Amino acid sequence: MPLNNQLAPERRDWSFMAFSGLPSGSGVLFEEVTLDERIGPEAVALLIEPEPDELLAKRRLDLNLKAGIAATDYGPVLFLIWWIPPIVSGRPTAFYEQIMNPLYLNTSEVLRRVAEQTHLHVIVTDETGQVVTVFEYENIFGFGGIRAAVDGARVAWRGPADFAEAKGAYEREYEIDDILAGRYD
Repeated sequence: MPLNNQLAPERRDWSFMAFSGLPSGSGVLFEEVTLDERIGPEAVALLIEPEPDELLAKRRLDLNLKAGIAATDYGPVLFLIWWIPPIVSGRPTAFYEQIMNPLYLNTSEVLRRVAEQTHLHVIVTDETGQVVTVFEYENIFGFGGIRAAVDGARVAWRGPADFAEAKGAYEREYEIDDILAGRYD
């Protein structure tokens, strides 16, 4: 049975929350966080945005996700492209790339946790890790299928695994515009 992690509708002040040790620049990563004691720990997406004012100007973000497994000579790479419309000249006005190692068992575990939740909470932080807001989405992002693809990639890969090399090859061989346009599907 999925974890019902929908937050109560009251307005909350998240300014007491901050995360340390975040990577520099913008991006997304998963963390385990307790946003509500009655729900307990849940997997959330941290959206790191050094200049969050434009995101804060919106009451709601129309968040979309394009995910897949990129095959490289050094191993598979899971990419999650989080994007926000409108699309201007073939590119979303905002997008965030999240790269994960599908050969790492914890990748499958975090995707299982996210897939088993009724909602996805996206915590927006600035470059210092200070939480500026939390968005809540019905969890219709297809994480069960993404997890299945990760598990399949882990079983299928027979070569030596060098994720640093695989990530570098992904960055050289795959273009975000082409991913979003479905050219690698």
